[in-house]
Amino acid sequence: ASGGWVNKHVVGDLPDTFRDAYKHLHHAPFLVANVALSNWRFMYDLGITAARWQDGFGSACNIRQPMMVGRHQPALDPDKPAGLSFYVSFETPGLPIAAQVTKARAELFYTSYAEYEKQIREQMTKLFSASGFDHKKDIHGIILNRWGHAYVVPTPGLIFDTAKGLSPTNVIKQGFGRIAFGHSELEGFQHWGPAADQGRRAMQQILDLI
Repeated sequence: ASGGWVNKHVVGDLPDTFRDAYKHLHHAPFLVANVALSNWRFMYDLGITAARWQDGFGSACNIRQPMMVGRHQPALDPDKPAGLSFYVSFETPGLPIAAQVTKARAELFYTSYAEYEKQIREQMTKLFSASGFDHKKDIHGIILNRWGHAYVVPTPGLIFDTAKGLSPTNVIKQGFGRIAFGHSELEGFQHWGPAADQGRRAMQQILDLI
C-alpha cells in the first residue's frame, strides 16, 4: 500500500514490465501552509471564508472549521483564533511532466522556512490589508507541510488500455507473485476513497491466491 515511487525500489526483483509501467507514474509535490490566526475578522468583514487568486504565493486559502467532537461544537467565530490553510502547487507550463515534478520538488525542499513565511505574510497583506489584516499582530504561527510526492500526474494513457496493450496502472494491478499493489495512484489521484478501493482490490487479489 506504499506509494509507487517507493514500491519500485522495495521490490528488488520487480519485472521490467512493471518498472516500465512505474516510469509513467510522475508524482507532483504539494505544500500546505497552515497559518495560526488570533482572529479572522478581516475575512468575515469581506463576507468570505476562502479566497482564490491568479498570482502570488499559492492559489487559494480557506479558514479551517474547528474540530467538533461529541458535545464539543465550537462556533466558527471570526473574533476567535482560527487556522488558515494555503495550498501551493508548483507547475512550470511548457516543461515536460518529468522535468516539472523534479524542478518542483527541488523548489519545495530547497526554499527556506523564512522565505515561505515572507511570501505568506506578503500574500495575506496583499489580499486582506484593506479589510484590517495586520500580519504582525494577527499571525501567531505558521506550519509548513511539504509533500514531496503528493499527487500522481495522470498523463495520457496512464489509466485506460489501448489497442497496444494494458495501461501502466493495469499492468501494476496484475500483481507480482504473492505481491499485490494497492496504492491510490492506480486510480489516477490520491484521496482516502481511491486508497480504500485499491486496498480492497489488492486484498481480494491476495485472498484469491489462497
